[in-house]
Amino acid sequence: MLPTYNPIEHLPPPVALLPSLRVNARGRVYLSQELVSRLSLRAGQPGNLLPPSNGSPYWHLDLRPEARHRIGWYADTRPRIEFVKLPAGLIAEGQLLTLQLIPGEPTFPGFYPLLPYAAPTQR
Repeated sequence: MLPTYNPIEHLPPPVALLPSLRVNARGRVYLSQELVSRLSLRAGQPGNLLPPSNGSPYWHLDLRPEARHRIGWYADTRPRIEFVKLPAGLIAEGQLLTLQLIPGEPTFPGFYPLLPYAAPTQR
């Protein structure tokens, strides 16, 4: 006789997520604490999020001094970047897109490649 099947015994181990950020259709970028720690981000630091271009799958977190916006710290939520320009319809209203930092050093200092983690999620 076969032993009773227990699905709990066959679950894969949890996957450690890479540092990430989330962006909504209105161009508001929420930075995770892991990302803030990994990149040593601070309030008022230049920052921008650039969508993929020229057929590349990579988004880019631009932290160079010439980045268009500033990272803001707010008491009621995690650090964020406001008013990021995104192509119309890229993210549906009410959706959040999670982007994960690619491991390793960026090719250009302060210009970090990101890839989508999953399909957009409900807010």
